[in-house]
Amino acid sequence: MPIAGYCVDFDDSIDTGIRKDYKVEKDELPPLPSYVPTAQEEYAPAPALPKYTPTGKKYTLKSGTKVSLTLVNSISDASPIGTAVKFSSLKNITTKDGTTIPAGTIFKGRITDSHKPQLSGNGGLIELYIDEIYFNGIKSNIETKVSLAKSKRIFLNNIKGKRCYWHNCAKALKPGKKVFNATHEAARAMYPVPIVNILSIVPLACGTAVYTVNFVLSPVIAIFTKGGRISLPKGSKFEIKIVSDNEING
Repeated sequence: MPIAGYCVDFDDSIDTGIRKDYKVEKDELPPLPSYVPTAQEEYAPAPALPKYTPTGKKYTLKSGTKVSLTLVNSISDASPIGTAVKFSSLKNITTKDGTTIPAGTIFKGRITDSHKPQLSGNGGLIELYIDEIYFNGIKSNIETKVSLAKSKRIFLNNIKGKRCYWHNCAKALKPGKKVFNATHEAARAMYPVPIVNILSIVPLACGTAVYTVNFVLSPVIAIFTKGGRISLPKGSKFEIKIVSDNEING
């Protein structure tokens, strides 16, 4: 502390230089003039933001019109029924009278059914309906069906996880195949030896028996396995098709 005090008391070279260059005579600068806003300035309301005034017109989306969308919020087969789903259009859409609905227009829908992967290799499920469009901020109900999800064609608005029953059958068969290959190699190693070559049939027969039992049981084992999951992250590409002529408000 004495060292710090010594520095404060005696190291005034910078202060002296400033006084010399700028001819400061006092230790303090004069106070800034005070400013008191007038009542009009103090309570003046902020300017109002421009508002969109509906035109009252109606526009028709033609039946068969395809709309490319991108997913705004992530969903999966674990999402509960009733989950709201939001999309943004990727391209301009032209109505029946030639009006352009710009890219970036919001579409909304909901999950009407869902479940996680189930036994017997059944995959997860998302049943999705998109039935709202917000043109110029005005909501309109529309009738659509989802035709593509992540570039894969879907039917009845059902996004299905991969069914893995036969894949799981083959997976259940791997232990028997592994035993068969091991016993087959043992039999091949025993065969050239004259004394024990007659016994080479024993491991081969055992391996064949194990493989046969495993082959028969693999369809039963696969019943107790599950299918593939569904996970649709933000930005996933969708395509919907307008089912019938739909009037939207502008």
